[in-house]
Amino acid sequence: PSLDDKNGTEPVMVNQNHPMWALFMGFEHERIHLETSSVLFRETPIELVQKPENWPHLHPSAAELPTKSTRPVEGVDYPSNNMLAVKGKTIQLGKPLDFPSYGWDNEYGERTVSVPDFMASEHMVTNGEFWQFVADGGYRKKEFWCDDGWAWRKHRNIKWPFFWTPVGPQGSHEYGLRTIFQEIPMRWDWPVDVTYYESKAFCRWKTAKDGSPTSNPFRVLTEAEHQIIPRS
Repeated sequence: PSLDDKNGTEPVMVNQNHPMWALFMGFEHERIHLETSSVLFRETPIELVQKPENWPHLHPSAAELPTKSTRPVEGVDYPSNNMLAVKGKTIQLGKPLDFPSYGWDNEYGERTVSVPDFMASEHMVTNGEFWQFVADGGYRKKEFWCDDGWAWRKHRNIKWPFFWTPVGPQGSHEYGLRTIFQEIPMRWDWPVDVTYYESKAFCRWKTAKDGSPTSNPFRVLTEAEHQIIPRS
């Protein structure tokens, strides 16, 4: 079957009844393997991996002169992250069976969610913000962790985010950053890579330390809230 859309004049819809559906499923399946493998490579000791010759370069900001600060300062090494009000609304989650692109089975169906007004941080939480949690002993304080999270932390013996690499004396909280194939100076203004458990613990710590701007504690956003946050 043809996928020629005649320069956009005759759109081609590849749905579950289209013979090319299986090909698109193969594309998406391969992308999943690439995503999973990238994390496994990043977890592998640096001396056991080799950067492929044609691997894309890191984001240009990785080449910028890194800060020499071992104690990152808000507004200097990473941006302030204000809480912004977001107007709630009712949204539809899920996609119809005739949606004109490939989808996994758990993307289909329909669910109506009424999202009340809420507040969200202006930016994703940065390495610099999360460093404050680490330096304040957040990984040693059980009160900030849910039961499953604390069990996971103990099992992995995690004391800081997995992709941070200690570069100073023990207890100095000096870190570099592990990418897939490289170790680079820490970028305090990059978003931190952590698990759901670590995110929840950070929220509890931040509520205890700074207090919440509302009557509710800091928490991880829901899927529905993600859908209505303004994108710039």
